Amino acid sequence: MTSLFFLISISLVIFILLVLVLLNLLHRDRSSVQARFAALCLTLAGTAAAYTAPRFVPEVNPLMGEMVFALLCWTAVLVYLSFLVDMTAIRRSRYFYLSYAAIPPVALASVFVSRPAGLALLVIPGIAVVVYYSMNFLRIWIRNATDDRARRDGEWMFILIFFFTFGTIVSFFHSVSGLFWVLAFWMVVIHFSVNHLGIFRNLTNTENKLILDNVFDIVIIVDSQGSIVRMNRRGYHVTQFSSIALIGHGVEMLVIHRDLSPRNRVEWLEEHAWHDTGGQNRRSPSIDAILATRSGEEVPVDLRVVCLVDLSHETTGYIISATDMRITQQLIKEISDREYAARDLALSESKFSRLFVFNPTGILILDMDTLRITDVNPVMENILEMETSMLEGRTLGDTGLDFADMSREDFSERIRQEGSVSEFSAQITFENQRVKKCRLSAVAFDLNDSRRIMLSASDITAEEEMREALMRRQKVETVGILAGGIAHDFNNILAVILGHIGLAKMRITDKQARDPVERAEQACLRAREITGQLLAFSRGGAPVLGIHDTRELVTEFSMLAVDGTSVACLYNFEPGLPPLHVDRIQIGQVLTNLVKNGAQAMDNSGFIDIACTVCDYRSRSARARPNGLDSKPVKRGLYVQIAIHDRGCGIPEAIVKKIFDPFFSTKQTGSGLGLSIVYSVIQNHGGALEVQSEPHKGTTFTLLLPAMDEEPSSALPEIPAAPDGEFRILVMDDDEQVIATAVSLLASFGYAVDIAKDGQEACEKYAAAFESDTPYDAVILDLVVPEGMSGQECAAAILTKDPAAVLIVSSGYSDDPVLAHWKEHGFKGALKKPYTVDEMRRALLNVLVL
Repeated sequence: MTSLFFLISISLVIFILLVLVLLNLLHRDRSSVQARFAALCLTLAGTAAAYTAPRFVPEVNPLMGEMVFALLCWTAVLVYLSFLVDMTAIRRSRYFYLSYAAIPPVALASVFVSRPAGLALLVIPGIAVVVYYSMNFLRIWIRNATDDRARRDGEWMFILIFFFTFGTIVSFFHSVSGLFWVLAFWMVVIHFSVNHLGIFRNLTNTENKLILDNVFDIVIIVDSQGSIVRMNRRGYHVTQFSSIALIGHGVEMLVIHRDLSPRNRVEWLEEHAWHDTGGQNRRSPSIDAILATRSGEEVPVDLRVVCLVDLSHETTGYIISATDMRITQQLIKEISDREYAARDLALSESKFSRLFVFNPTGILILDMDTLRITDVNPVMENILEMETSMLEGRTLGDTGLDFADMSREDFSERIRQEGSVSEFSAQITFENQRVKKCRLSAVAFDLNDSRRIMLSASDITAEEEMREALMRRQKVETVGILAGGIAHDFNNILAVILGHIGLAKMRITDKQARDPVERAEQACLRAREITGQLLAFSRGGAPVLGIHDTRELVTEFSMLAVDGTSVACLYNFEPGLPPLHVDRIQIGQVLTNLVKNGAQAMDNSGFIDIACTVCDYRSRSARARPNGLDSKPVKRGLYVQIAIHDRGCGIPEAIVKKIFDPFFSTKQTGSGLGLSIVYSVIQNHGGALEVQSEPHKGTTFTLLLPAMDEEPSSALPEIPAAPDGEFRILVMDDDEQVIATAVSLLASFGYAVDIAKDGQEACEKYAAAFESDTPYDAVILDLVVPEGMSGQECAAAILTKDPAAVLIVSSGYSDDPVLAHWKEHGFKGALKKPYTVDEMRRALLNVLVL
């Protein structure tokens, strides 16, 4: 009967323990505490089964049963310790799990050591370990409790552990079944404490409690229904409430707000709570409210509510933080002069920081003693083309920055003595030998008890290039003003000479007699080329644009330049080159000058490489287009790039930037105008020009010239001279010799010629002829008439009367863009002075034979 009662008793204990295992494993908020407690109950159930089995199952070896019983007893002790560690969130020692290795030897000793020593080895250490750690954890709980209720809960658990420990010891020596019943009831008490009473909640996460209690703001923790669960020490101090008076009550008992009431406290919390959605707003909105106190005083506070969610994103509660605005107001009133100064200093530092970061000027902060970089702003990073992390700790020399007017030692000494250094120049040399020019200024200042230097830098590379381009352009324009006037008068004289030479050639049939005349004509044509070069400097210098085959133009003038030398040109033309939209004569001068310079650099012997490629900038942005000679991107359009490379001695780096200056020459016999003409012509065409030179390897000039999509029109076939007297021509010019020469030439063609000395006279004669139904077949108008109506004004008047009038503009002065864009002003052709007989014949036939 006794054995049956014992079996039923142990079975009930095992049943209770297994029920506790299931309840904790199936708990909806199961955590490591519930899992550990389930393991503890399961171990105790196994211990009871191991103790009972040998007594009722004969097949079980008693010795084996005692060994399993001892092993499970010590395992239960260690699982219980793990359970306490999880509840209190105390950091587990890295060697804790090694204690499981001690279970087998201790269990074996408990079994094989004869009693009572073996029994004592099993019972006394186990009870001692359980009691010690239980009391120690409760002591920690009671000591860290921040309110009366938490402390009271700890004291009650302390008393319960004492009684259960006493009951365990008594039961062990009186009745084993009683021992297991004591342990089972102890597990039931712990189960309700953990899962239902919540008295262990205050024992968990000691670090968070310490942080919470040391927060200066008032912190209130409420559950999902708005009931107060906890408040930190600061809250109890301000409100003077006890935990017994607050815990479990609604938050409206403490917080007074116009929209908060017992009925809608959950909705109020949800409305004002901040939910962490991963967005940019990482701070909860503030709420102005009143905090109630036990004495009836109302404390103005600034509230913030944060929503607490579990892993399934279900709301588990809210944290309410309240800032006592009385303290804030009091602190504002009690700020001392020193605190004001500190605030001003902080404000100044903040302003300095913003000015430092967002300043459009590059700024380097240097240590005065070592001249090492301590900080740089983003603009300086761009100037030096290095990141801050790469610059910090480096010296100025490591960055490639060199002062132009002083050494670094002189700079350091001057900044120490004077405290600042006004504007001075420097340059930055990069690894690829690229150079940036900078304008610097420096000032010394104190920062964090150490002397610093603030070095301000501006990248003036583009400014310097524009300044040099402007100076070069001013030089060219200065020469151009003089050259334009000289060329105009000289062209008129050449027009007379060439005209009479042409007449002489027409009248002299003897070859031997014609030879000196032809040589004189060649000399005049050479003089015309010189005036053409001078006109390239004139203010207008505007090109007379036409469409010309690229291959033909480049080949013709480059071959002309090397004629009579031992230099050969090697051509590389890209297939499908578009025609150039340029002034043939001016671009011919450019090509001739560049190829001649290359030939002279090679002592008129060797090879010159000429490559032509297509550059399509019609859809490119400004950044993707190269800069023209005005330092601005070239216009959108189609271009041809012409690269002329010689294999001579190269140009010294020191004079590369001077080669385009007027009258600058490295040759004793040079005029110094060749490259200046190149520069001016390319500029007038809206193109780009670049020079690259390496000593002993040669020089490359790269031209970028505008091109057209359409093909150039084929040359007109030779047209025979018109019959005598077939056409009537009116010539207007203010120079009598030019008129006389033109009349002689036109008369030699068999044309009837009338003359006028200014535009007014020409208009009158044309009107009279038009009204008498004998209009002129063509009118040649001089563009510039200093003391009368100009050719442009005359053309406008004639076209008003007769829109079909055939007008030809003639001038030896290129200041006016009319000569370059004669079609836009109603002219049918252009005749540039000085002109030959053939050029005049061609100009007339082009407009008369239509």
